[in-house]
Amino acid sequence: MNAIQLTKYVAIMVLATFLTFFFHEMSHWIAYELLGYDAGFTLNGASLKDATIKLPKAHRIITSISAPIFTIIQAIVFYFILKKRKNIMLYPFLFLPFIMRLGASWANQFKPNDEGRVSLDLGLNLYTISIIVVAFLFYLIFKISKKNKYSLGFNIMTFIISGLLLFGLVYLDSKYKIRFV
Repeated sequence: MNAIQLTKYVAIMVLATFLTFFFHEMSHWIAYELLGYDAGFTLNGASLKDATIKLPKAHRIITSISAPIFTIIQAIVFYFILKKRKNIMLYPFLFLPFIMRLGASWANQFKPNDEGRVSLDLGLNLYTISIIVVAFLFYLIFKISKKNKYSLGFNIMTFIISGLLLFGLVYLDSKYKIRFV
């Protein structure tokens, strides 16, 4: 990859990071709204506008799992696109769901995240659903990397850049909390 291609690839990674997080959190918001709650969302969080409301268990599960399901669908769609069209510039849209859910799985140790909350609500270990989701997303990356001959070095570079973008987005969201709704 030459310097121009790398610059384009990193720009697409920035876009993929923003869009992946935006639609992930919007999915939580849509679930809240469809269940009749007044909610809002930022780039790294969705919540009820009235923090005193306690959701029933079924609603907690629905609102928590809605966004990871959307993120998994995103990965599956881009997996099949990349399987047909070997356009490396679309790879971030498959890779970002993996890095996002891996980061969320790691963050469970501080506060249960989407899959962690669902695992606990279902009486499972905190990491059970996270491990299943991350393993599935990793499998998609592995399969498409093998098919399209994306090198280990390329994947490590993508991992590092996407990790930095993920932490940057989480930091900016925690600092500025720009609400979309």
